[in-house]
Amino acid sequence: MSNATSTASTPNPYIPIYRMDGVGAELVVYADKVEIVTAGITGFVLKGLKGTKTIPYQSITAIQFKESGTWSGAGYLQFTIPGGNESRNGLFDATVDENTFMFHGQNEYAHKIKNYIESQIRLLRNPPPQQTSSTPSFSAELERLDALRQQGVLSDEEFQQAKARLLR
Repeated sequence: MSNATSTASTPNPYIPIYRMDGVGAELVVYADKVEIVTAGITGFVLKGLKGTKTIPYQSITAIQFKESGTWSGAGYLQFTIPGGNESRNGLFDATVDENTFMFHGQNEYAHKIKNYIESQIRLLRNPPPQQTSSTPSFSAELERLDALRQQGVLSDEEFQQAKARLLR
């Protein structure tokens, strides 16, 4: 049975963005991490007693996606992490890999989840540029005041008062 839900507009890091039931596990996607939660007898047989695997996005170096097919059976999302021991021999090795989430059907939803995680990883590695302050620097403001004094808009006394306010 498939249970795929999404709350993609939820900014709260403690509330899942996506949930997807898979083969012996549930994939729970948060704003900053992914969890592979072992479930049921199938999960025990495939993954043993390892329990929930939490992978922060900053630890993910790659995501491999294999579609579930009519003839090929289960698909999977495999998360590569530094020092990880992910399988390299396809579906059969992926079944026991703790960093792999397996599913039947739901290819579009799994692809959507993969795209979301990759976009979060890109944001972590390439944050948007910081907004610069619109407050002028001390020297820029002093130059502006001096220009006003030279134009005759400010008297010498007004210039000195404005300069004193800047120094405070």
